[in-house]
Amino acid sequence: MAKKKQSIKYNYSGIKFTIRQRYESWYLDFYFEGKRIRRDTNVPATKDGLIEVKRVLLPEIAASLLDNVIPPYEDKEWTLDDMAEEFWALKKGSKMRKHTLKRNIANYNNHVSPYFGSRVITTLLPMELERWQNNLLEQYKSSSVQKYRSVLYSILDQAVKNDLLQKNPLDKVTAPKVMFDLQYSDEEKPDPFTADEIQTILDNSNIYNRNHYMRNIILLMFASGMRPGEIIALQWSDIDFERKTISITKTRIRGEDGPPKTKASYRTIDMLPLAEEALRDQYEHTKDYEYVFISSKKEPFYSHDVVGVNFQRILKQTGIKERVLYNLRHTYASHMISNGVDIVYVSKQLGHDNPNITLTIYTHFIEEDDEKRLKKIAEIGTKMVTFTKGDS
Repeated sequence: MAKKKQSIKYNYSGIKFTIRQRYESWYLDFYFEGKRIRRDTNVPATKDGLIEVKRVLLPEIAASLLDNVIPPYEDKEWTLDDMAEEFWALKKGSKMRKHTLKRNIANYNNHVSPYFGSRVITTLLPMELERWQNNLLEQYKSSSVQKYRSVLYSILDQAVKNDLLQKNPLDKVTAPKVMFDLQYSDEEKPDPFTADEIQTILDNSNIYNRNHYMRNIILLMFASGMRPGEIIALQWSDIDFERKTISITKTRIRGEDGPPKTKASYRTIDMLPLAEEALRDQYEHTKDYEYVFISSKKEPFYSHDVVGVNFQRILKQTGIKERVLYNLRHTYASHMISNGVDIVYVSKQLGHDNPNITLTIYTHFIEEDDEKRLKKIAEIGTKMVTFTKGDS
């Protein structure tokens, strides 16, 4: 099979170049003042040749066409803070969710910049980065250190992509091992409720009758597996009672509707009977509003935090072990799987990228009593081939 020829987009001083591999050399294709210009560079189509095109040839072309040429990035000594600033600027124009970007910037400012921010990136050594990582592991969980490391790695990788570094020095530093029970934030760590606990929670949610949302949010989350941010972002246009579907296309964080957590989180889920019960009851209270759930001020929720606080009050009042609101999602998943619902179906309802993620998270929390297990053995046995007992 022929090797695929490379094509690189490169913006220099406002001129958008396309650098293509043509035969054995690099070939330029760009527009200037509405005219398309194409030319062979006669520079070998190698990695070193590409650097030569970017650092020597493109500045020469720009200088001949423009009055004011922006100096190439390579002409300065880049500190890590310089590179981070460029990296954040690029991410602000990407599809990264605002709260994720804000968290990554905070992680960089708090855990990376104080150590290496003023350093020229070409001077960073793997052993320094390993020592930094080890020091953090003495103070934080390995899952947290992995997040800080990931931010640093992405910034350094941006430098590699722009030929400011030959290699990412973090490639030579082994990432901290993250155990299963540390893969989740405190909010996402699975700790499902029992059926009796859910019943008790629902029975005691009436203390919030004046708001007309707590019982319905709890019941809907338990009956659909939706994330809290997805639920408060629901609008009546997302609900189809006739087809019994719920369209999930957004999540609500800090007063803004944004994209769901992942690409797979864009989904249309089935409206199960309990979910329909919750939504039809809620319709009686908010049918004249755009959003399904609104605050006591008759406005969309700023975030699901207030719902979480009210949920904690219910747990405290009932004496049920305190767990975050997110565990209603985990309860839905574990309840469905333990009752024999197809794992692929559950995975799609949850918005996971694939069923393996669902199994990895939830099989650890599903235990069958002997009665259920023996009944399942008997049912599976009836589906197997039977053999007659011969004489021996």
